[in-house]
Amino acid sequence: MITSSDFNRIRHLTFALINAYHSVNSVETQEALYAQISDEMYQLSETLVPFIRDIKSPTLTKEGAEKLLASVKAEVVPFEFPTKAVIQKLFKKVKKLKVPEADHLELRDYTYFAWNDLASHRKYMLVSHAGQTMGIYGTIGIDTKKNTCAICSQTSQVVQFMALTKSNVDGTYTKNGNYICLDSDACNHQMQHERGLANFVSTVLPK
Repeated sequence: MITSSDFNRIRHLTFALINAYHSVNSVETQEALYAQISDEMYQLSETLVPFIRDIKSPTLTKEGAEKLLASVKAEVVPFEFPTKAVIQKLFKKVKKLKVPEADHLELRDYTYFAWNDLASHRKYMLVSHAGQTMGIYGTIGIDTKKNTCAICSQTSQVVQFMALTKSNVDGTYTKNGNYICLDSDACNHQMQHERGLANFVSTVLPK
């Protein structure tokens, strides 16, 4: 099984290898990098063996790599986008929820799905956690800054996301969150592992 984040990692490693092919003169160095990259790819999925074999070519171009990657992407497990009825249940406490259309989406590009409601300064997230689809929402700040996203671990334009995690009988409450990409589509494209997402979800889930 190849996930969306796996594919992003495979793509990143492939172009790092191509860059070495065309910028490093030492054949020994090229072969060492190929060995390192091929081992990491094999650990991701044994189905990548033909792809790993095909990228062992110093003459490989970016255009050629894109064609090879297209066959890998076809194996990516798409994100399971819930029906609108299910989404409404996941966010049953939210009034007048505006759910975006998913018909035009390439779901193989998504590890999670999220959208911003700028009117209410909220971000809504659909994530798979502990074997089930969950709906998470929280407030997002007005200001963005360039920093590391807690989900994709890449430098991006991030915004502070805060979710209500605990309500007390005395009327007080606790909020938790972190800085994450304002643009969740870009976040998905940049994500090369799911550790950040798992940690983030654990932080913002109700306690």
